[in-house]
Amino acid sequence: MGVSVYKSSEEIEKEAEGYSIKTFADILRALKAHPEWLEELRKIILTTELLELPRKFDELIKRVDKIEKDVDVLKKDVEVLKKDVAYLKGEFGRFKGKDFERTIREKFYAYFGRVLRKARRLEDKELIPLLEQAEEEGKLAEDQFVSLLELDLVVEGEIKATKKPVVLAVEISYSLYEKDLERAIERADLLAGILKKEVIPTVVAVEVKKEVEELAEEKGVLLIKAQY
Repeated sequence: MGVSVYKSSEEIEKEAEGYSIKTFADILRALKAHPEWLEELRKIILTTELLELPRKFDELIKRVDKIEKDVDVLKKDVEVLKKDVAYLKGEFGRFKGKDFERTIREKFYAYFGRVLRKARRLEDKELIPLLEQAEEEGKLAEDQFVSLLELDLVVEGEIKATKKPVVLAVEISYSLYEKDLERAIERADLLAGILKKEVIPTVVAVEVKKEVEELAEEKGVLLIKAQY
């Protein structure tokens, strides 16, 4: 069993000076002949790498921090963008709805002339005095009075098939929902009590889901689909 002899770094350096190193192959042969040189080389290399680790780690942390900050900024930008898009969608929807309502009001006969003869729009100057009188007499509560003022349109005429005189209490909504049907029914009932005439709850819409259309028929709401 051989005995290993410890050599200092200085002794190893003196031994190495006797070798002529010109190629990488010369280095390999020298290390194979002197394994203790390999250990010395390992100490030098590992020490250098270990010394570099704190700097490399700091650089890595800085990069990670920068990425996290960039991600946070990106998340905030995305949230702002989402809010802006939602706002624009809302504004466009309101604009589209208002424009649709104006179109129906201006060309009401083109829509209601399909079901009525002698279709005529009842103006505010005709309706408001009747509503005010009903409120004064206690026939309308304040919230009911306001609700009738918010009716989109009131049209009277004769049903084409029977020539029966009726009034249409009209809700105009680009996209029709169940709440629009309920509102039309409620306001039609109130208006019937004031005018002492048959008032038909009516809705005009472009986008109508099948289930809402079926519900309108079930509840006796006149649905007029419009192209827009």
